[in-house]
Amino acid sequence: GHIGEIDKQDFEDALALIEHRGPDSFATHYASPFSLGFHRLSIIDISEKSNQPIHSVDGRFSIIFNGELYNFIDIRNQLIENGHSFETNGDAEVILVSFIEWGEKCLDRFNGMFAFAIFDNESKETFIARDRLGIKPLFFIRSHDSFTFSSEPKSLIRATKSTFSINHDSIVSYLCFRYPVSGASFFDGIESLSPGHWMKLEGFRVKETEKYWSLRDALDKPIISDPEEAISLVSDQLKRAVELRMVADVPVGAYLSGGVDSSLITALMANSSDSPIPTYSIGFPNSGYNEFDFSRLVSEQYNTNHTEITIGMEDYIETLESLIRLKDAPLGVPNEVPLFLMSKVLKNNITVVLSGEGADEIFGGYGRIFRSSEDIRFFEKWSEDKFESDTALGRRLSEIYGGQFQSEVDRFLHLYRYTPVDWLEKLVEPSVLAKFNQGESIQRFHDAFSDVEDLDNATQYMYVFETLHLPGLLQRVDITTMGASVEARVPFVDHNLVELAFRIDKELKIRWNNGPVEMLGIDSSENHDTPKWILKQIASELLPNSIIERKKVGFPVPLADWSEGEFSEIARERLLSGELIRSGIILKEGVEELFSLARKNHQEAMTIWMLYNLEIFVQINKDIVSEAS
Repeated sequence: GHIGEIDKQDFEDALALIEHRGPDSFATHYASPFSLGFHRLSIIDISEKSNQPIHSVDGRFSIIFNGELYNFIDIRNQLIENGHSFETNGDAEVILVSFIEWGEKCLDRFNGMFAFAIFDNESKETFIARDRLGIKPLFFIRSHDSFTFSSEPKSLIRATKSTFSINHDSIVSYLCFRYPVSGASFFDGIESLSPGHWMKLEGFRVKETEKYWSLRDALDKPIISDPEEAISLVSDQLKRAVELRMVADVPVGAYLSGGVDSSLITALMANSSDSPIPTYSIGFPNSGYNEFDFSRLVSEQYNTNHTEITIGMEDYIETLESLIRLKDAPLGVPNEVPLFLMSKVLKNNITVVLSGEGADEIFGGYGRIFRSSEDIRFFEKWSEDKFESDTALGRRLSEIYGGQFQSEVDRFLHLYRYTPVDWLEKLVEPSVLAKFNQGESIQRFHDAFSDVEDLDNATQYMYVFETLHLPGLLQRVDITTMGASVEARVPFVDHNLVELAFRIDKELKIRWNNGPVEMLGIDSSENHDTPKWILKQIASELLPNSIIERKKVGFPVPLADWSEGEFSEIARERLLSGELIRSGIILKEGVEELFSLARKNHQEAMTIWMLYNLEIFVQINKDIVSEAS
């Protein structure tokens, strides 16, 4: 959408760049000062009547809407009772009429994932909103005489024909946390509407922005600590979240990695469906780099229509580059490439896929970090001992943490950062790094911790993961699916389930099997705790034991193997003769040192992979990046 004067050809060229998000139909609508454009992926009411933009019966309001409103039938019935009539059977019109009926309060009634804009052709006002947890993206640019927004930065770049500086905070945040925690894009001036917020514009000027939903509010409700009650509530809510996400007028399937989260979703889908569910797994031919045996167990038990996909390194490098173009950003994790390739394959049979993201954040799945939340009392004892280092406690804490911390936030960041501080100092230009340490992304962690400073550490950690880690995962899900014209739905990010999960006593999420005192240390977590205990209790009725008892594995990509061989050479050449070093953001000596390591551990291999991503990203965009950054 664009508010202000714009050349129609520029607008239509910008719209064409996001055709992959909706290849089924497209339309534009010009009614000064508004230009609206939409590419549609037809999922609910696939008739032409539901093509967007959709206009109100009296012609006063128009909407463009990306996403799904899962409870649209209930809301529609309520609106019909209130005297409204509908031209379509789709959910976009329900959002439009809800806004006409209830104004911004309509958002409280919605269960869904969405980014939408409603235009008032009479008052020339625009109302823009984004779903509570940020499942669907919404980027925008404001200038002195216009406001432009889109699902992807590339359209904004094309529509405004501007050049941009690269956002340095985003670059360092990426190296630290795999994505810009600030919510910004990688281009200065391309902003994003925060999750759970709406924005009102008068003409092209932003009049007000408001947060309409906050997870913090759910944390003030009474804690549920009875295991049976908790299990039954979570079980019902998860079942409802999955069933709502199976509503579609096109075929629906599931990613089945063979981990507990995706297996549970598959089981619940199969139980509420009359026909076999299509399921998909992907892996690499190298043994140890696929989880096919586990997915097969679940597929056999639930008689799913299962497809296994394998990829090799050649596909990988080539796809990496095209995915960075789609994402307008470097990739966050190596598995984005296989997820995208899998989406392309499954598009042949299905349009909607359910995925397991979001379970770890609400049920305490990151054992290593969540367990360390228990270490706070050891720190307190250690500070009483004036940080003695020759006591058993002092030695153990120095070993794990390398020293004392100014604040709980610093201790958390020490554990959470993907690239250790000493490598960041070798790789990133000092003034860029200093600015980052005082910048927007780090500020977000301080803000999140201060939201929940009165709660126990484990809950604080889960809150920070849900509000600051999850958005990075959701970005990956969005681009690896929409890039192939597939819609992903994430039942564990249903806000009702999230609010409920945050009321469940943390003791029902991570079970310490061995008393925390003897177990001081983060390496023991996966072996001695039961992360996601409550979810595993629910799963025990539905899944084979071997799935439930598996240790959590991230999606394996044979990075370390590759970083020794051909990939290492490709990356080294690209980086040493590349834009990052030339621009001075990244230091040549640090890059050379990283490549000269005789054996690279997983973390170092990952740092090389990330630098390579950044380099490709900057090279792709070099024509639109202004030098004065």
